[in-house]
Amino acid sequence: MAYIGKMFIAGSESHNGIYKCGISYSLSAPPPCSYVYDLKDGGWQVEFTEGAKDVVARTKQSIPYDLLHIEGFSAVQEALDVMSVKGISSISLGDPASSNVGVYERNGKYILFSYALIDFPMGIEMEVIQTDSLGNVIEQQKPLEPVWNESFRYYRLSQSSTDYFEAYRNLFLALEALLNSLFPKNKSEGEGAWLKRSLSEVNKKVSLRYFTPTGKEDPVEYIIKTQYKDVRCQLQHAKFPNSQLPHSSLTPIKVKNAYSNLVAIWMQIAGDYYNVPMEGGIITNTGFYSVLDGVFNKGVDVYFSPDNTKPSGGDVEVSPILDKVFKLDSSKYIGQVSPGIVRVIASEELKASDSSYERYIHRICSGYSGEINSVCYIESGLMISGVDIWESIQDFRLVNTCKPKVEFKT
Repeated sequence: MAYIGKMFIAGSESHNGIYKCGISYSLSAPPPCSYVYDLKDGGWQVEFTEGAKDVVARTKQSIPYDLLHIEGFSAVQEALDVMSVKGISSISLGDPASSNVGVYERNGKYILFSYALIDFPMGIEMEVIQTDSLGNVIEQQKPLEPVWNESFRYYRLSQSSTDYFEAYRNLFLALEALLNSLFPKNKSEGEGAWLKRSLSEVNKKVSLRYFTPTGKEDPVEYIIKTQYKDVRCQLQHAKFPNSQLPHSSLTPIKVKNAYSNLVAIWMQIAGDYYNVPMEGGIITNTGFYSVLDGVFNKGVDVYFSPDNTKPSGGDVEVSPILDKVFKLDSSKYIGQVSPGIVRVIASEELKASDSSYERYIHRICSGYSGEINSVCYIESGLMISGVDIWESIQDFRLVNTCKPKVEFKT
């Protein structure tokens, strides 16, 4: 059985094996009572436990990783809606884009995974001192005030939001308002055609290639594909009968990653045209990859332990209390999986009578030659059995320390 704390996720050893796959997220607050919700189609069941800050959505279907995230997230949102209207509690998920665990199917095998998004803060601070021919310091002029533009309103609403989906909607409106002020949309011009034209004009003055994975892609086509087609068009249908419910068609991980890149694009354009300041220097995605390649290409191992010690900034041991430590059989540095994100993945097939799975797992760490560089912590603990493979997925995300807010609750 695969459990998060005392809550069953999926597997062959409970509920007569009918629940093949499932996913668990953290809640913003524990529910006041236990509650089980079965979706109308009969395929998904969502469970809340009194006092527990985890929710589990499980399904009778055998589904792959990406579909598990889409359908499982949607099922949890529906259950939260019903809990709210029944007067049980109006709560939300904690940060589903940063950590989750679950069971999915691949090539006939069931895989229990733990996912974690680990922020990697980087930045550049610069001070420029100008002197005359005699070495006297020339006093710098004060930076120009930003020239107000209606896109600033949408930007502020985006940054003050607490929800990723709402924040993204407002940020894309900020981009559209910004571009429209520079290159107004013609009445007979389609939205996609106008967006391509306006971004192409911007790209002549402001290089947008830094916002692509390698800097070699066509930046205009890349932005239209990853932001407009893949995210914005799936969030903005607000009129019935084609309305799109919030939190229903996109995973929070995808929206979170898209927001991080979009806010950098907006700041770059607004800075060049309307004096919006950007303190410090920007670490490009390519620069980030170079740094992480240097860290992980020499090798990477992933360890886990039943040690329930919470992470601290000075962690140097997988188990600070010297509890048992186990290493996953296969670990690999995948490299870039999306702009500003690189991945480490590790796995092993479950072995009969293996002592490493006798206790709940709380700490999962990556490192090399005894040194660790990340700690993923599962407070409730993860119990592994009833599946074929156990897998750890760790994504490392570039966070420019001088960039605007990119973290929201969902």
